[in-house]
Amino acid sequence: MTAESLAELGRKLDRIVSEYLKLRYQGGKVISFPSGKGGVGKTAITINLAAALALKGKRVLVMDLNFALPNIHMFLDEAPEATLTHYLGGEAELDEVIGKVFVKDTHFDVAPSESIVDFKKKINIEKLNDAISLLKTRYDCLLLDPAPGLSKYVFYPVRLSDHVFIVSADVRPAYMDAMKVLKLLETSKINHEGFIVNMVRGSELKYFAAMNVFAVIPYDGHLKKAFLAGRTVFHSKMGFLSPSKKYFEKMADEISSTFLSNSQST
Repeated sequence: MTAESLAELGRKLDRIVSEYLKLRYQGGKVISFPSGKGGVGKTAITINLAAALALKGKRVLVMDLNFALPNIHMFLDEAPEATLTHYLGGEAELDEVIGKVFVKDTHFDVAPSESIVDFKKKINIEKLNDAISLLKTRYDCLLLDPAPGLSKYVFYPVRLSDHVFIVSADVRPAYMDAMKVLKLLETSKINHEGFIVNMVRGSELKYFAAMNVFAVIPYDGHLKKAFLAGRTVFHSKMGFLSPSKKYFEKMADEISSTFLSNSQST
């Protein structure tokens, strides 16, 4: 190999390293929200946080990774041609699976899923890595909403995440399942940023009082009503009556300042 060839190879390697570092440190952040138990409001938290972040000027994509009982599709204002399940099954391209949710004068994007119970082909969850690597260059944050539990469809996305929040409710069954998630993360040497405790009644936590709690969301009938209608609390003209609204705004502020400071919003 000539000196000129070596020099050209060196320049190519420098460009590759430069692009990698740009993606790694200045690309969007991947945030996942595992939960041990279903019914703790994980999807409601993810979708409302997405709206709060979008209203603060962040480019946000929510990825529905609940391949058993997906439901984020019910929030879509513009549905994509296919779903994330089709992409992971090799039947669609990535750009074909992204839809939009409009909120006030902005929007956030959603990659919905289809239940693998109805899907005729197996999916390759490891293909998610390719999708995330590309999408990190387009968004300030990717919010991953996995299924409850500890299956490979939960663990693999969590491993790909930059930040992990365990979602639970302050009741004993949910707390016990959240501890199982925590143990799995610790055994796998995966750091988490704390618990998001949802549907809290009263001013003090019972089971999570001594834990690392990132955010507390109070019980909110407005939040439940909006969720069942396929909307966030930020869509409602009466959203100011929602006690959880300001908590989502506060959480979005903290996530933006702490984890998304290197993101490049447009």
